[in-house]
Amino acid sequence: MKKILLVLLILITSFATADAKVIKIKMADGSLRVYTSSELSAIDFNDDGTLTITTYDGQQLEASEAEFDEVEIGDEAAVTTVYPDTLRFTIQADTTLIDLEIERPIMKMNYVYPSLDPDGQPITLSGTILIPEEIWTGVAVSQGIVMMNHYTKFNRDEAPTISNGELENMFMANPLKPNYIIVESDFYGFGATVRFPQAFLQGLNNARASLDGLLAARQLLTEQGIDYGQLCFNVGYSSGGFDALAAQKLRDMEYADRISFDKTFSGGGPSDVREAYRRYVINDSTAYNAVPLLLMVSTNETQHLGMDYANVFQPYICNRIDELILSKQFSSWPVCDSIGREKKIHEILSPVYCDLSSDESMAFQDILAGFNLTNDDWTPDTTQRIFLFHSRGDDYVPIQSARPIVSFLKDKGFTPHIIPGKTNLQTNFVLTKEGHLKATLYYFIQSLASIESWPLMYIGGQLNPLYATLINKTDDPVAIMRQLDALGIDCRTILKNIIAKMTGSEEGEDTELSPFQIIMMLNEQLEKQGLTMQDLYEMSDDSGIDIIKLITDLAAYFSEQSDDDSNDIQPVPAKKAARLLKAMEASATPADRNEQLLRDWMAPVL
Repeated sequence: MKKILLVLLILITSFATADAKVIKIKMADGSLRVYTSSELSAIDFNDDGTLTITTYDGQQLEASEAEFDEVEIGDEAAVTTVYPDTLRFTIQADTTLIDLEIERPIMKMNYVYPSLDPDGQPITLSGTILIPEEIWTGVAVSQGIVMMNHYTKFNRDEAPTISNGELENMFMANPLKPNYIIVESDFYGFGATVRFPQAFLQGLNNARASLDGLLAARQLLTEQGIDYGQLCFNVGYSSGGFDALAAQKLRDMEYADRISFDKTFSGGGPSDVREAYRRYVINDSTAYNAVPLLLMVSTNETQHLGMDYANVFQPYICNRIDELILSKQFSSWPVCDSIGREKKIHEILSPVYCDLSSDESMAFQDILAGFNLTNDDWTPDTTQRIFLFHSRGDDYVPIQSARPIVSFLKDKGFTPHIIPGKTNLQTNFVLTKEGHLKATLYYFIQSLASIESWPLMYIGGQLNPLYATLINKTDDPVAIMRQLDALGIDCRTILKNIIAKMTGSEEGEDTELSPFQIIMMLNEQLEKQGLTMQDLYEMSDDSGIDIIKLITDLAAYFSEQSDDDSNDIQPVPAKKAARLLKAMEASATPADRNEQLLRDWMAPVL
């Protein structure tokens, strides 16, 4: 009778609400499983004393009545499963599946933990911990934790607790074989809370899921006797890049006494969600047209806006919202195929929501503006370090929605620079042609190279003096060319020959190079890539480069003459050149070397 009352209590108080209970069940095969009540729809007693568990999606599982019980969150018993798994470096870049055939054995530990839902109410979420086999067996020591924020998911089976995503595979299965532990939340709407709509691009909700999941994972690893290491990195790409920045924001606002990131690596995400929506409408296209659909539905459902989908979408879509989005039956590309990859935004959204000045659209934009990371409710902690990465050729996330965070952080005391460790804000907005998926590879290379070299770069959180000396060497190209001139390398002639190739003139031909001429030459080269000088100004400013100073310094250098005429400069002897090359290689930072190793390994697909 006690068990029956317990079942009835759970059914009455839990299944109808988002405040999930955690239930440990001994399955018919003898294994122990932990569910949250939001995953289940019924628990029935059988005549033979066993239980039949019915999940929310209709699956029936047989279990032993004797082992049915509630457990406390944080209890070691609340780990759902611990099992061996394998990561393999794969990524779908555009239409090509890249598989570099490196595998990494891991132990996968799924767990549940307390957090809050989008309404601020208590909820039980699920997450996973990926532990390299070497760390699990004690052969290697963990350097630290990588808190991963997963990218856009549509299908329930893509939840991190169920399947490993591309970024997790890339970060762990590569020649560097980093000894870090990955911690990753399913986020609200997946895993333990899969029956509820997901909170897509609702940064603070997903941020809280990640931060609470990190705290719970630390506790769980300690209980398991696993030393998770001292370092902690916050990582995410695409919508996960947005969520990584949101996690940094919420950490600064509420979790600073419990969590500190050595660095946040955010790539390929918007910082201004309202601007992302506006750009989708203005451009009338995106290579990933399932995302505007998900954005509208997720925001409407979780924010309880009561928008009538018949007024939001074109007729061929509005009646399929449950099927395409809320059911979580399909991955993103089948959704794109179902609505038509060639479909423009005005063929997906209704005219009302394609009119950015309509009352309905303006009200929706106000909601999205509340998700922006650049709102004044964030006073960033300038002792934290951030890496921002975005390709200007991104065909999923408009560059205009990504750039506002740079200006915001600059206004709050951060100084952008493209060199890792040079300042508290490393930026790379200078890629020009790579689409969203291919750019993932460059984000991965730069982020992992930095993470893997961190123990050499930093001591007790402070820059290693040797590393500081290396990165604080001048990065002024003109100053470097003058240094090479002094070593006997005729940089002016080299530069003239480069210009000759660009302009089609004779090599070695005397040419005056004024700032105006440099700008004209740059403009000509940029036009070939579909870019403008304004793009160049923006890219250089985002990356901490004073392009105007560089152009004027370059023109002044080019017009200078050496004391004995540049033609009298003797070539560098082979032995001296070899010594110079060796010295240059020796001056490479650990991050430089790791990045080059990864680039060489990935050369066939870059």
